[in-house]
Amino acid sequence: SFVLWVRHNIPNRVDLDWLKAGGGIFKKGVHPPARKFNAGQKIIFWAVMIGGLSVSMSGIALMFPFTTTMFSDTFSVLNAVGFNLPTDLTPLREQQLNQLWHGIVSLALITMIVAHIYIGSVGMEGAIDAMNSGHVDRNWAKEHHNLWVEEEDQNAKPKPAE
Repeated sequence: SFVLWVRHNIPNRVDLDWLKAGGGIFKKGVHPPARKFNAGQKIIFWAVMIGGLSVSMSGIALMFPFTTTMFSDTFSVLNAVGFNLPTDLTPLREQQLNQLWHGIVSLALITMIVAHIYIGSVGMEGAIDAMNSGHVDRNWAKEHHNLWVEEEDQNAKPKPAE
């Protein structure tokens, strides 16, 4: 799914405006401009991609205890850019940090995904129908993703005369 969706999820200036407006949550009927995916959807995408990879890596380290030095290696890289983190970690300390990291990132992902499920189902009118059919109503799209509708209209081929 990464290859299919990454180009639509690269952040841009429109996303800053969307975030400044809080995604339109705080003002009823106000929807900031958005392309195919809004900033909130992009945040979920990158959180799942990066967080999922991170949880997978820490999970592998937990499956094979005392065999990895992920935190020592990561801290070395961070120290090269100005941080001052310990790099001489014992295998036990590495394991403790793996457990802590795995739990915190997993909990953060679970929280974000539960919120995403709520907003994408009962929290937004028309969302379940869109997921079931794979299509959204044009008026809904204009209201929530107006820049995407404009892009689609510009790229649309005129229908031949009958």
